[in-house]
Amino acid sequence: MAEQEFRLGAVISQSLAILAKNIVPFGVLYLAVNAPSAIYALTLAGKPGADQDTGVGTLTIAENFLGLIAAAAVTYATVQELRGRHVSFGEFFGRGLAQSGAAIRVALLSGILLLLAFIALVVPSLIFYTMWWVAIPVAVIERPGAMASLRRSAELTQGNRWRVFGLIVCFFFAALAVGSLFGVALFAGLFFASGTDQALFDQASAIATWLWSALFMAAQAVLTAVSYYYLRAAKEGVGIDDIAAVFD
Repeated sequence: MAEQEFRLGAVISQSLAILAKNIVPFGVLYLAVNAPSAIYALTLAGKPGADQDTGVGTLTIAENFLGLIAAAAVTYATVQELRGRHVSFGEFFGRGLAQSGAAIRVALLSGILLLLAFIALVVPSLIFYTMWWVAIPVAVIERPGAMASLRRSAELTQGNRWRVFGLIVCFFFAALAVGSLFGVALFAGLFFASGTDQALFDQASAIATWLWSALFMAAQAVLTAVSYYYLRAAKEGVGIDDIAAVFD
């Protein structure tokens, strides 16, 4: 019964609608999160060996962690949108970011455990990633603690993990396709406008990566929040007003 009610089409369409409606505040938040690596990459534009510099990679890892914390604010706004209430710009950055404390420990714990699982073998990391897909929304909304959030996420995804895994695969392939199209269009425009200036190509690459990363992280945060709602509705019959009541 639960598996039939958790429909990928509904999750995806609802996520796209919420993302489109809130693209400005969500985009601003994640552009700020990803700004350090983007600015650093721009300073390396045109320099020999810039693609081998470890600074960008180090900053990107830190930003991915910060992005999980920022997902708390997106979770708050997404839950409000699901109940039919639009969150203002000020409320998103005020009350939304105030929820981020609940996500810090679960983000750090899940990141460490996923890294260890990936080092051990790729397959376990994919299984755990699927099981913990909604750990951040659980941490923000239910606030059971870090380890309990991971267990709760595993409980909610149980019975629908193949569907959740399919959702994750669709999301990452879509993100890859959008990123590729965006990059090709940008580079083609620069090539015809200015030839083969290496510095301009490096700058374009940094800007394209910055924009794409912000969109990717915002979309993932919305998708996990919407997934959480539909998983709870499917397994427990809980309505969105009951879920959102924690923020009232």
